[in-house]
Amino acid sequence: SIEADASALTELEQLRLAKEAMKTYGLKNRIASIHTEMMEELKENNIPRIGGTRKLFRYSMRIAAAIVLLLGVAMLYQYYSATPETLFRENFQAFTLRETRGNAGSVLEEAYKKQSLPEVIQQYNALPQPQAEDYFLVGNAFLGLHQPAKAIAAFTSLQQQNTNNATHYFEEDTEYYLGLAYMDNNEMAKAIPIFEKIHADAGHPYHSKISNWFLRRARNAK
Repeated sequence: SIEADASALTELEQLRLAKEAMKTYGLKNRIASIHTEMMEELKENNIPRIGGTRKLFRYSMRIAAAIVLLLGVAMLYQYYSATPETLFRENFQAFTLRETRGNAGSVLEEAYKKQSLPEVIQQYNALPQPQAEDYFLVGNAFLGLHQPAKAIAAFTSLQQQNTNNATHYFEEDTEYYLGLAYMDNNEMAKAIPIFEKIHADAGHPYHSKISNWFLRRARNAK
């Protein structure tokens, strides 16, 4: 399997890094531009059929070299310019609450589905005894409104409730979003161990979101 093949895993990770760099900095457009320029140059020079293959090969090597250079520059830029703020902005996506058939959700849950985040917080504050889902959703609401300290308080309250009751409600979801909350709160020393744990667990539902490249940038973020 690919998991057992170290070389395949290395190659896969390199492809992921290249994809991230190209997506972030629009390298596809630049590479296409280089290719177009070179093909126009080929046409203008009217390269004869004899020896044309050799010249075409040289042009192809120039394109490849340009791609490598652009990727290298982009990845260096990504690495050295990484901050908790940029990493959070690039990686945060609001949690999507699964639709349940039949029974209607709570008022707080319905507000979250509409992404009415202030209403989620208002409904939460009116609860006499919040349950696991309430802590989790209000934590996400605070995170979506860039109030990471309050998000951290909600997520850690849920974790404490799970510990006290020997339950596992939203356990892995909370872990990931707590890491993001620490990142948004500029507490990388607390965020990184969470992300390292997720990365090391291939069965974690958020494992694919934590690449080696993400961890390298997170460790370098200032």
